[in-house]
Amino acid sequence: MSFKTAAKDGAAWISHHAIASVSMLFIFLSTVVCLIQLAPINTYYVVTLSDTAQAGETVTFAFDANPGYTESAVQSADIIFKPQAEAKLRVDPVNLDSKSLRISIPGDNVTMEKFSSVVSVNGTVLYQNAAINGSDISHVAEGSQRTYQLTEAQLSSIHSQAGLKSEVKLMLLAVLIFIYIAAIMRLTALRGMKRLHFIVTMLASALTLGFIANALLVKQPIEIQQSVTSSSPTSIQQSAAFSATQSFDPVDDVSQITLPVSITGDVDPNDSTNANYSSVYESNQEFHDSYEITVVQGSSHTMLFKGRVTPSMLDSELSSITIALHASPRDGPLEITLSKNAETTVPTLQFQTYPSVTNASYTRPASVQGLQYGSSVYLAVNASYQGFDYRTLIALLVLGFCVLLILNLWCSRRARLRLSRALPVTNYLVLLGYAIMQQPIYAKYVQGFPDELAHISYVAYLQQHGGLIPDFKHMVVYALGSSSQTFDLSHSQSFNYLGHPPLYYQIMKLLGGVTINGNVASYNLSLMRMESFGIGLLGVALLFYIGLTRLPKIPLLHLLFGLLIISPPNLIYGMSGVNNDSLTILSVSICLLGLVRFYEKRFGCMTYLLIAVGITTSLLTKLTAGMIVSIAAICILAYSIVVERQWRNLWNWRFLVSLPVYLPIPAYFATMYMKYHALQPSFAKLAYHEYVHSIWYTPLGQRSEMGVWGFITTYLSNFMNTWFNLAGATTTGRDAAWPFFSLDRIGIVLVLLIPFALFFITIKSTAKMYLQFGMIAVGIAMLMQMKGTYASVMMNGRFGGYSSRYYLCAIGLFALAIMLLICRYLVTRESHDPSQLPQGNGARLDDSTRAGTDITQRLTSSGMMLCSLFCMLLFFDGFIYSVLYQATSITGFTLG
Repeated sequence: MSFKTAAKDGAAWISHHAIASVSMLFIFLSTVVCLIQLAPINTYYVVTLSDTAQAGETVTFAFDANPGYTESAVQSADIIFKPQAEAKLRVDPVNLDSKSLRISIPGDNVTMEKFSSVVSVNGTVLYQNAAINGSDISHVAEGSQRTYQLTEAQLSSIHSQAGLKSEVKLMLLAVLIFIYIAAIMRLTALRGMKRLHFIVTMLASALTLGFIANALLVKQPIEIQQSVTSSSPTSIQQSAAFSATQSFDPVDDVSQITLPVSITGDVDPNDSTNANYSSVYESNQEFHDSYEITVVQGSSHTMLFKGRVTPSMLDSELSSITIALHASPRDGPLEITLSKNAETTVPTLQFQTYPSVTNASYTRPASVQGLQYGSSVYLAVNASYQGFDYRTLIALLVLGFCVLLILNLWCSRRARLRLSRALPVTNYLVLLGYAIMQQPIYAKYVQGFPDELAHISYVAYLQQHGGLIPDFKHMVVYALGSSSQTFDLSHSQSFNYLGHPPLYYQIMKLLGGVTINGNVASYNLSLMRMESFGIGLLGVALLFYIGLTRLPKIPLLHLLFGLLIISPPNLIYGMSGVNNDSLTILSVSICLLGLVRFYEKRFGCMTYLLIAVGITTSLLTKLTAGMIVSIAAICILAYSIVVERQWRNLWNWRFLVSLPVYLPIPAYFATMYMKYHALQPSFAKLAYHEYVHSIWYTPLGQRSEMGVWGFITTYLSNFMNTWFNLAGATTTGRDAAWPFFSLDRIGIVLVLLIPFALFFITIKSTAKMYLQFGMIAVGIAMLMQMKGTYASVMMNGRFGGYSSRYYLCAIGLFALAIMLLICRYLVTRESHDPSQLPQGNGARLDDSTRAGTDITQRLTSSGMMLCSLFCMLLFFDGFIYSVLYQATSITGFTLG
């Protein structure tokens, strides 16, 4: 048989057995990766010693000399008890190929029990490369120390195992596994997918897996330190030797112990050029002052740690010594002993004491010997407990979302499958649960809700004085009472600058949460937050109902619609606190439902009542929301009369029945205008003296100059930033800089930008016109807000009022506009009866399948890909990246 014939036969066999061929190639490549040696990284040598070793003594490792860098041949590591005595050395890469190693251990009675090579990252041992029993290593006693000599064969074996178990192999194997799974999917389930779509799918999958890996392996866990005292600490400046033992009862699993310190001149251990360096450090591995720390637990005094204090224990701020360990409260109290080993001059590394403590875990003062401060002080020791496990929550949420997305993709391809008809409901229920899950996290950990005390004071004022409309001129933000969650009604901390209409606050008053007893108002903050969240959640549920009943029965579209609603992080965040934005979400949604019914030509009482209730409640809650629905409704009304000639459907008893619902609007605003000469009284009009002495006003001499273009760019930057970042008093640590089209925010930004594309498409559709009117209303509101901010900057020196969160009440409008574009360009219709199909190309939002027809609507393959990617961007850019991924930078997560 010729080579050419054999090659053809081989190619034919591979073609007919593609899965087997790919599997064999994967096995072969994986075997090669496992067998070859790669450069080891993050390698440590660990010497385990007998209990006769002395903590703080130094073990020396002598390697082969390195020409040109002779000092690298000798490395050292301190002996610590953790709980067994060991010396752990990070091996310099230049020494990894050394053919000799001499290990000198202080103490003629100290023996090496084991020598091991491990891979360790951030103090955590990932796995062991190799180990040799101490009895198998030759050694000699040399005076007061014992020296162990590894043979060339032993070192060669260590190096070989380190190369075979290189951490790099884990990444290579992970990449091979991903490529193998991708290839199998391409040959089976994704065989019919277009090549571009398959590449994009694999890229998205790789990014998702990388995100999960980064969250679990790179992001650091949250450590919580409970408050110990309200007193100021005192530094121990004693030059003489001393010891102090502090005990306390751990309340949870302890992950690390920290001891606050102060360092003369805040000298960094690596800043050897500092003039004070020699007074603080002997080297970057040794302090000038010699301290030792011992940690034991329980009545049996089980050793958890014992070792010398070294610069490697310093935190990044040079403010505390940190010792990683694990201690369970079931094993009894912890005892931490700090010993100063020798008399010196005034120490440059100073530990601290407290005169008293407020934490009940510290039952008695420290037991001291030789400390000049007496016996009634507490050694400054803090225990760190594992905080909120945001990393696991991220992984679980991402995996759950991926399962839901895959299920939606599968069902969206099978329109007549029974599950495909039930899945939209499931999508909305899951997303409602997802929204509800976020509320306690915002309320407990994030907090910082905008103007929350002012909103609660508004409710308390109504509770105290009664009436439908408050006297805005005398309304204040009450001073906090002596007890938690109380106001002292006889004192104020500032003027209440909220001039909003009172509907939201009257509802909150009726729901309870604030009680008055004399001059003290008590408020149940958790209850009020839940009530406010419930109001907003009703609005979200109403929007989900609109999507469920009006969108094509394509599961993926419903998942996308739901994510468009809840993904902007400020929506659920704002609802989670006491804020009138919650009611605007419900009121605008009510009006939106009425306008949708009006578009459907359902000219009944319910339609007109929904519109009337939505407009009235919006105007009596917040003017921004009221302006949006009012302008949109007026435009739609004018279009219906002038263009569509539907005035007969308006001028009838059904419409007239709804007119009384509008009466509170003129009644309220007429009252406001007669009393304050403004539709909404401003802080400056109501209390000018307080206004000019508040943060709302900047004296001319303290203002920075700003031109028109500078104002526009700054305004737009802040406007966009408050759309994808939390717009509250809490700092998340998330980069707010442009560009706003980076992957971590573009999904949320597109929710705001895409609806304006309605003005640039040429399709003729009544739905498009109605949605355009809504976007015109939003645009007018935005321009008026920008004008107000400009006036504030130029007249009052305050750059405020730029937040884009005010337009979240119109999130349903944005979502429907995006759905219209998708249904127009990415949805096709199929039918056995062509006469049932609408004229023109593409599906429209108003072409929903009617009962009794045999029309099937499907997303195109490009539509499936784009909608899936949009879903992923919205999910990741929302609560996941805006909040959970920033958890370590949010103060509320790190406080006990």
